[in-house]
Amino acid sequence: MCSVLQPVSCGARSRMPGPKRRFAAVDDVIRLRKFVRRQLPAVFGTVAMMACGQVTEPVPAAISLSLSASSLTLPAGNTGQVVLTVVPPPAGLRLNLRGLPAGVSGSMSPAFLRQGETRSTLTLVADSAANPGDVTLTIEGLTPGGNDAGGTLQATAKLHVRVTGCPGYAIPSSCPPFPTGGNNAISGVVLERSKTGTSPASGAPVWAWVQYANGNGYSAGRVLTDADGRYRFSILPNALVVLQTGGAGYDQPCASTVELSGPSATANLEVVAQANPIAETGPAQPALVGVVYETTVSGRRPLSGARVYFEVLFEIVAATTTTDELGRYSFCRLPTLPGTVTPVKAGYVTAGRSVSVSGLVEMDMEMKRQ
Repeated sequence: MCSVLQPVSCGARSRMPGPKRRFAAVDDVIRLRKFVRRQLPAVFGTVAMMACGQVTEPVPAAISLSLSASSLTLPAGNTGQVVLTVVPPPAGLRLNLRGLPAGVSGSMSPAFLRQGETRSTLTLVADSAANPGDVTLTIEGLTPGGNDAGGTLQATAKLHVRVTGCPGYAIPSSCPPFPTGGNNAISGVVLERSKTGTSPASGAPVWAWVQYANGNGYSAGRVLTDADGRYRFSILPNALVVLQTGGAGYDQPCASTVELSGPSATANLEVVAQANPIAETGPAQPALVGVVYETTVSGRRPLSGARVYFEVLFEIVAATTTTDELGRYSFCRLPTLPGTVTPVKAGYVTAGRSVSVSGLVEMDMEMKRQ
């Protein structure tokens, strides 16, 4: 290949003496430069090259820039990543990020790719105050400026980012003033228990309360069981989760609390019909058993049909039951947290009692008519 900077014509070399040959070579260069400027303008800052017998168009220097995902959902208080695949030019490539909204920060590692390096990781972080909404970010690849090629090469890629508020929160329009949600899940089966056995409870509502160690807590909402009694909660953080079920006409005598510290956990729940309560004398511990009495002027007598609630934390109902015909009630698998037990029945004065359950605790309660 003959360079445009070489005073050589294609074919046989000239044999004229020194001075004339030098002047002729200069004329050749001038004519060739005029031809190149007229026929082959510089493309992307590259220099045109000439081959013997023909002039060859330059190959444009190009940047290949692609993303592992075209969109990313980024819950407030969480982090997301996208991988960039790049084919940088010989001079290397500098990566810039444009269009970040308030509350969202981003970085690329590495931010400068040398020849032969083909991957960079874009990390986006939405702080807890990030406003929900959609935005399109631009990832820009630039060659170092001021190179001898006469220009800067540029390529861009677009990333659609959706910032969501209160992940996993029951009321997205009323977010608590702290981050919620996570990557964990709890699943299980709800069974209806009777004196003759158990069967899957389809269409049963299940609620989840999430309690952080620092005292913050929030409702993760409600799901319904499928035809086989199965339920699932996702987007949960590492925290204590109190599961509640029951609904109209049913109790949950056994509490279900899960110390969630991994990606998944299983918790099966039981419901009992209020019309057919089951009072166990030896329930699974920690347990609370007793009798609810009605106090009268002639003494006290067992009160049937009273609904009994076991509450923990911020008045979160962890278990419910109904007294049987002998006024008996029983709770099982209670959390080892300070709680309150409250019997409730229409026409009677309601009063709760504080209790801490460890092992098997027996506690009778009394109610008076209004």
